[in-house]
Amino acid sequence: MENLWDRLDPYPFYRNMRADKPVYFDDTYRIYGVYRYQDVKKVLGDYNLFSSQFGKAFNPEGGPFSESLINQDPPAHTKLRSIVMKAFTPRAVERMESSIQDICNELVEGMKKGETDFVKSFTYPLPVTVIAEMIGIPISDMDKFKRWSDTVVGGSPESYADFPTAMKEMSDYFMNMIKLRKQDPKDDLISAVIAAEVDGEKLSMIQTLGFLILLLIAGNETTTNLISNAIYVFDQHPGTYETLRNDRSLVPQAIEEVLRYRSPVQSIFRVAKQDVDIAGVTVPSGAVLQPWIGSANHDERVFNNSEKFDIYRKDNRHIAFGEGIHYCLGAPLARLEAKVAMNTLLDNFKTIVVDRKKPIVPQDSDIVFGFKELHVKAE
Repeated sequence: MENLWDRLDPYPFYRNMRADKPVYFDDTYRIYGVYRYQDVKKVLGDYNLFSSQFGKAFNPEGGPFSESLINQDPPAHTKLRSIVMKAFTPRAVERMESSIQDICNELVEGMKKGETDFVKSFTYPLPVTVIAEMIGIPISDMDKFKRWSDTVVGGSPESYADFPTAMKEMSDYFMNMIKLRKQDPKDDLISAVIAAEVDGEKLSMIQTLGFLILLLIAGNETTTNLISNAIYVFDQHPGTYETLRNDRSLVPQAIEEVLRYRSPVQSIFRVAKQDVDIAGVTVPSGAVLQPWIGSANHDERVFNNSEKFDIYRKDNRHIAFGEGIHYCLGAPLARLEAKVAMNTLLDNFKTIVVDRKKPIVPQDSDIVFGFKELHVKAE
């Protein structure tokens, strides 16, 4: 699949798979790829048929990530999600807008001084600063967070090899933070998770670590790639940036179209709980599935002119943030960060175009979709 899946433009490949192989068993990785919208939606949303405990499918010994929220089914998932749900409600997120604006203003000033790598100068530091403040960890450790995140979501042989080391380093880091918060609690998510109880019992250390590691990674990767993808796709469609500068009411729906057209998360995993038929293919119990969100959001059966980027699109039923009980907890925060970021960029620059004289380096991952490097000219 590596030769077929273009990391900048996977959509011709997806289109062919939806047409000819909507459910495809990859002999190399022993995974069933799922490509059509309705099938992807079912695999993501039906927890009675498809388990989210895919972590142990890849690593039977388990670990913090296997015990995290994204790897749990009800009833454990329901109880764990309730612990941090209040921190991510729309009302709670709205209160963060002024802080997000301050961060954006500061980052824009850095861009004006000539830093051209948009990821380094803007799209990575924004969400990682926000989530670090929420969790209660020092932003001075940003370089570590970036390295760990890239390893965990990476799809390269190198990232697989580095995964155990990254998890060990993150576990050690958060165990130290937990120790400090037990001695001196703060108004942050580390303290909230430590104090939380499920059925009258505190979370185990491995559950606590899984919680915090997931929050750190998921809290920055999606938004980083969403904003980077927005600028990239605007560059591909000349006039879009200018249109948004002239009509800010279009910004929210432009963000939704970026979420559909270049979904920051392209795929996730599930495990079949029983033999199940999908698009005429029998997937056996215990098999690992990879529902492709990026393909589903381009399904011509659901979206008119699905391969066209259209900021005026109505009834945009994309599933970029997932489906069902695992719908992304941080979706309101990601949308707010993207809206504030976009308006700040529009306020400060008449044009932002991709500098094609410098390398465009996509994420080396089948899961997250964005850029390691994206140099721009902002004027």
